[in-house]
Amino acid sequence: MLHTLKTKINAKTILMLIPSAVFLVFIFYMLARNMTGEVKETIKDTEISFYGFSQLSGEFEDTLQEDFYQKNDFINLNGLTTRVLGINNLNNVQKLANGYLTSFTNATDTTDETESIIELDAFLSGRGIDFVYILAPNKAAFYGAEFAPGYSSTAYQDINAMISALDTAGVTTIDMDAWFEENSWSMEDVYFITDHHWMPQAGLAAARVTMELLSQQGIAEYESELLEDDSWTVTVLEDWFLGSRGKRVGTLYAGVDDISVYTPNFATNYSYSGLPEGSTTWRYSDSILNLSYMENKNYFGSDPHCIYLYGDYPLQIITNTEACNDMRVLVVGDSFRRVWEYFLTTQFSAVYTIDLRHYTDGTFVQYVEEIQPDIVIMCTNSTSDSALYTFGTAEYEAALAQTQAEGLSVTELSDAAIAASDNSSSFTVLCTGLAPGQTYTLTVDGTAYSGGEGLYVQTTLQDLSTNKAVYNRYFGANSDETQTWIFTVPEGSDTYAIYFYAGTKGSTAGVSASLEGVRLYTGVYEQP
Repeated sequence: MLHTLKTKINAKTILMLIPSAVFLVFIFYMLARNMTGEVKETIKDTEISFYGFSQLSGEFEDTLQEDFYQKNDFINLNGLTTRVLGINNLNNVQKLANGYLTSFTNATDTTDETESIIELDAFLSGRGIDFVYILAPNKAAFYGAEFAPGYSSTAYQDINAMISALDTAGVTTIDMDAWFEENSWSMEDVYFITDHHWMPQAGLAAARVTMELLSQQGIAEYESELLEDDSWTVTVLEDWFLGSRGKRVGTLYAGVDDISVYTPNFATNYSYSGLPEGSTTWRYSDSILNLSYMENKNYFGSDPHCIYLYGDYPLQIITNTEACNDMRVLVVGDSFRRVWEYFLTTQFSAVYTIDLRHYTDGTFVQYVEEIQPDIVIMCTNSTSDSALYTFGTAEYEAALAQTQAEGLSVTELSDAAIAASDNSSSFTVLCTGLAPGQTYTLTVDGTAYSGGEGLYVQTTLQDLSTNKAVYNRYFGANSDETQTWIFTVPEGSDTYAIYFYAGTKGSTAGVSASLEGVRLYTGVYEQP
């Protein structure tokens, strides 16, 4: 009997190992077939030692990640094999008990981030600007999330601790995870299967919650009918989306997602402008939907979540002349804010957005002082991304204190005008000799296009020793409103100047523009 039992166990074990064996054979075949010349040379020259084998392993990993022929097919087969074997962990992706994919999260100390929010709230309050902090739930921390046996997450406790500390400090917060639990929204109602983002219908719900709060506190008017479900036409793109977690494990590990595209059944008059990362060329549109993602399905090479507001740009500005609130809202956050903000724009005439993970043209509080918003809202999924919580509050207040101690001086600069030319980067120099480490405020009383078209004119802090731009400021064109730019010259011995471009750098050909009432303050000039 014992012999029979042993035979059965061995047979069962062998059957379970067959998929793994086939998979390993496939791996070695594909590695041999797709080995780059660089890797072959590495193998040839590999030192017979532990270090040598480690180096070789690294070359193979780079090959799989970058040069592997039919890499996506390999990822799919890897995911299928792992799924067949019942493994719930692959490439740092965790499959929850309901089949949804998430990432591992470790315990995080959010003390610094919490303090940064409290400092920002106090800074804004001192200027009469309302502030709301919205925490979108982390998928791994969503209420009731069930991890596979042997796995767990502390993200839920970390998020609760942060929200509790902010509430105690008097910061206005919205805990969407708590709201979803109170209103019996399940994970299936909120999240994509293969992505960490919430779905558009969850963003719509979050926009409703936001506007209800702003209305209750008397901050803004709420045109509630615009955020009702039946005010939108919903087009479902079936099996269209493989999320960021799904891209790591393939289409056969947890499947693929549908994605819904919401278009309004009411009048809008949008103007969209966005500044892509690493660029000075603005993207313009009269739509805040990027419908190109509806044209072709591409699981590994596309992110249809960017249908909403085009993606994660350092700076975006959206106007809606049909909105009930003639107010400026400044939004700061990560990619979770996109679908929420898409619906929020129905309520406000101007929505400015900064993604601090990509914005390099100054600090957040400098931009606050420049545009003077009525409301600042932070909408994020992260409690521990330091880039998202670096607002520059202390640095700005130190510069302001220095200005108050030393006094504010002003230099009247001559008005600048640039004639149209064939040059795509025509500019004029406004001033030179700016001191390293010094904070300045540039104000402009009027901007105008006399030829060509565009929404902005650009000023740039130029490092003359390297002939590279350090910071850029984009002033609204054809405006008689006083506009402000606050910046701090980097420390060092380099020489700096301020350039004024006709339009925006890289697209100035055929544009003629002017600045009027230009002043440069040494220090922080606070607008009256």
